[in-house]
Amino acid sequence: MKNLILLGMLIFGLVLVQFAQGQTVDDIINKHVEAMGGRQKIITLSSAIMTSTFTAMSTTSPINITITKKHMIGSRIDIDAGGVINYQLITPQNGWIFTPVEGDKEPRPLAEDQVKSLQVQLDLHGPFINHREKGIKIEMAGKDSVDGVLCYKLKVTSPNTNVTVYFINSQSGLVVKTSTKMFQFGKLEDVETMYSDYKQNADGYWFAYTNVGPRGTTHHEKIVTNVAVDLNIFKVK
Repeated sequence: MKNLILLGMLIFGLVLVQFAQGQTVDDIINKHVEAMGGRQKIITLSSAIMTSTFTAMSTTSPINITITKKHMIGSRIDIDAGGVINYQLITPQNGWIFTPVEGDKEPRPLAEDQVKSLQVQLDLHGPFINHREKGIKIEMAGKDSVDGVLCYKLKVTSPNTNVTVYFINSQSGLVVKTSTKMFQFGKLEDVETMYSDYKQNADGYWFAYTNVGPRGTTHHEKIVTNVAVDLNIFKVK
């Protein structure tokens, strides 16, 4: 009987190993894409305006943020710091930052490497849609547990050499964490972000409404999509 139990445990273990090995990069990507509404839905996303709050780790008072994106055209982050508006602009051509709270008198251009690092934000469809056509390399990077949940890790390398590791819930297919090096308001940082509170907006697009990063928590109060965006907001005046 003891031998039968050991044999059963061995077979069960082999099944688990085969199951884990059977999860290819494409399998994981497909599950994630389906969890986010499916490819046909995702590729119809053309713009997004996020009305949000940001609460820094060292404070309890949130500040208001507006994030405006037009697919592959521009990304703008407006931060209202006590009535003083700061912003960051990214386009396919350049990037600018204006932080009067830090003494800026006029907008200043971001360095070329900073712009390249941030231009991935222009793709509203994300790296898992048509990644090969975009020149994005995606590799398995093992598995890990995030808050007790088994996650597959996918290493995503963009053409600009940005590398981000996505932690994808093995059950739901949703991204629960990312780890990357990126420029944030002029500084290169190791950025680890947690994603939660997934829900659909009025147009049926899925978003993580709460993101927790090293500087604090961003909560999207409202996300409107596929609305007209004045392209002039992506220009420095």
